[in-house]
Amino acid sequence: MSATVEQILALVDGIAPFELAESWDNVGLLAGRPDARVDRVLCALDLSLPVLKEAVDMGAQLVITHHPILFRGRKNLCETDGEGRLLCALVRSGVAMIAAHTNFDNANPGVNDALATALELQNVVAFENGMRIGTPKQTDFGMFADFTQHALGGPVRRYGASDRPIRRVAVLGGAGEDFACIARDAGADVYLTGEMAYHKALNAVDDGLCVLEAGHAATEYPAVSALCRGLQIASDAVQYGICFEKSKVELFF
Repeated sequence: MSATVEQILALVDGIAPFELAESWDNVGLLAGRPDARVDRVLCALDLSLPVLKEAVDMGAQLVITHHPILFRGRKNLCETDGEGRLLCALVRSGVAMIAAHTNFDNANPGVNDALATALELQNVVAFENGMRIGTPKQTDFGMFADFTQHALGGPVRRYGASDRPIRRVAVLGGAGEDFACIARDAGADVYLTGEMAYHKALNAVDDGLCVLEAGHAATEYPAVSALCRGLQIASDAVQYGICFEKSKVELFF
């Protein structure tokens, strides 16, 4: 038994309600027909030409990503730039696309719950802007930074003394440089995010935080697996018989 794109959209809404998206975001069904039939879905962090090829090669009729396309307005569909080539290829392929961006960031559980799980944080609690704060297994900043690099599979930029004792870690995947003050006020010793400008990181250290800048993609990639698993469970519960798979296209953090 297959389902329609619109029915899969409802499953996504059940996990990451679209009403939670920021007003400036571009989420939901971004390409394709709502009534198109679906029996195979590819989940990815971003839509790219390699991801689209993977979807076509595996016979997927739908791609679900975290980051949206058409994030900024276009005035043409010419294949003279990377986005134009991708959009035209998407239309030609007949593959539909759904994006779950800030709605998944703000969901509970959401993007930062997946990140906290990847970092093995305990006693995790939710704070504003989707931030999560929990207790690490490691007892000093250097040990936690080493573990983070291993857990997320990429280089991590460190700010702070390696031997500083730590008890609470705040995580906010993606571009979280403007929210270190929330982590500080919540009593975190370490603030981990995807992107943070050098001087903002230094200011956070001056305010008493250790900082880890772990890469935008690396901090959000665990959420792709969580979304894929959640959708498979939701699909199985209503007996759609759809196969959800995570993209195997390599990301370079």
